[in-house]
Amino acid sequence: MQLKFKNRKCFRLVFLIFLILLAACNSPKDNIKDSYNKSKTTASFSKKGVLLSKGETNLLLINNRTPLKSDDSLNTQLLIDKYKDDLIIIDLTKVGSKKLSQGQTIEVWFDELQESAPPKATVKKYHIIMDK
Repeated sequence: MQLKFKNRKCFRLVFLIFLILLAACNSPKDNIKDSYNKSKTTASFSKKGVLLSKGETNLLLINNRTPLKSDDSLNTQLLIDKYKDDLIIIDLTKVGSKKLSQGQTIEVWFDELQESAPPKATVKKYHIIMDK
């Protein structure tokens, strides 16, 4: 008789654990917090630098580097090769960039910096700090 009692106790415990797991699996997704997929609220990052090239590929020279006068005649690929560690390729399609010109010191804000060589970012807004 004592053996049956232990088996019932064990069965009840297993059954209770099963019900708890079943209830957790069937709960609405909104009640389960997933730290990986939860809604992101990201703050914008900013970088200051010199606009090396404005055109199809926009290049921002960062890290307090100053381009040489002779760099004005270099094409985009040569500029990337020369300053690859101090460049960000910026996408200006989401902002009105008519006021920008090559050689200006600007500050740009972006949400995400894509890890590539050189890194890339889509500009949310910009501010001209100093003209040529």
